[in-house]
Amino acid sequence: MHDADLVHSRRPELYASHKLAALQHWNTGSKLFNQLLAKPILPTKRDAIWATGVIIGATSFWYVNSDKVDEVWPLKPSEPDDLAWLRLGEGKKSLWRIADPTRPDSIFYQLMKDKAPHCPSVPAWISTIDTSMMRVPQHIKAIFGVTPTSTFKNNVYHLPLFILSRIQSVRLTHANVLSFIYFTAFITPELMHLLEIKDQRAVFLLGWWFSIIEDGDLWWMSSRAKIEGWAIRLWLERGDDGFGLAGVLDGLRRETRERVVEGWDAPVEIWAHDWDED
Repeated sequence: MHDADLVHSRRPELYASHKLAALQHWNTGSKLFNQLLAKPILPTKRDAIWATGVIIGATSFWYVNSDKVDEVWPLKPSEPDDLAWLRLGEGKKSLWRIADPTRPDSIFYQLMKDKAPHCPSVPAWISTIDTSMMRVPQHIKAIFGVTPTSTFKNNVYHLPLFILSRIQSVRLTHANVLSFIYFTAFITPELMHLLEIKDQRAVFLLGWWFSIIEDGDLWWMSSRAKIEGWAIRLWLERGDDGFGLAGVLDGLRRETRERVVEGWDAPVEIWAHDWDED
């Protein structure tokens, strides 16, 4: 898949063959992985299981059916496997419980030791966060019904909007990628349902996230972000129901480009993790 991504714009004649080869490997690997998971899991397999789950998640993120904007979600006709790449997050939570990469004997221990054991959960800071710390203009808060009494429990848009407000001025890199994945890791069933029925505000949030990550360093994230991000922009413009979300997205995109910074500016106490390297 990386080979295909590298030749996509420079040697398009090689793109199709690389993509086909990638799909063949992906299909074989997924079958073998499912066979392994159908049996009792040996302790010695746990790290390999977690690593494979992460790789499958990345490949699912990268793979988009078409390069034509009208043939990708949300512009294309709805199909059962729409947003399947996003639903994989639930599967990775199950793999986390099986593999537990935070355990001391895991090869991932040094990387993951500060994460919650067994399965990621909504961080404690989210339930106590002050709405005033949501770094978005007041008119955007109004669109999403965010008030001083809003929480992630009484407003389905509150948590994703807060996360986006904290990463909007940060450039995606390998060092801070986990901070950006918070957006997908904590998508609630309620928000997923809204995405599936193409609720305008929910789709806008995904489009804003795409616009933030599309110029980042991670090739497997940027490819989907670019094409589906543009599809979302066109879809919002064609189906505007009074919020003017296409224009709002354009404004946020411009602001992000003007003030994007390298590294990570959120305080450690907010995110419960110090991303600075030792």
